[in-house]
Amino acid sequence: MRLVVRLSLGLFFIIGLVACDSMELMIEVRSPEDGWLEVVNANDKVWKDARLVVEVVESEGTTRPCDDKRLARWEPGERIRVPSCGEKLRLTLTTGGETARFSYFDDHLYRRIGRKEVPIAR
Repeated sequence: MRLVVRLSLGLFFIIGLVACDSMELMIEVRSPEDGWLEVVNANDKVWKDARLVVEVVESEGTTRPCDDKRLARWEPGERIRVPSCGEKLRLTLTTGGETARFSYFDDHLYRRIGRKEVPIAR
């Protein structure tokens, strides 16, 4: 009986982790070669009270802050510029109570699901 309870709790925990991240929020990242990145609202709706946190991934997976953008309105297709602070970046987008986590390195965007990074097709 204890094993069933533990497995059930573990399953609920994993579902909770996945459910916390929005799979509907989507961005695009472009690298215009000037030390900055352009992050684009790739959805077809306006995001209100959006926040984009950019962190640099350092050795052994530790991170340090790079930039923190807050926008009252982020229109579809609108670009914002963020510094390209390192080779690998983590981008966390929060808007309307939803959160989406991404990684960007080697000129590719990945969706972060837990500790896994899944490539996003262009």
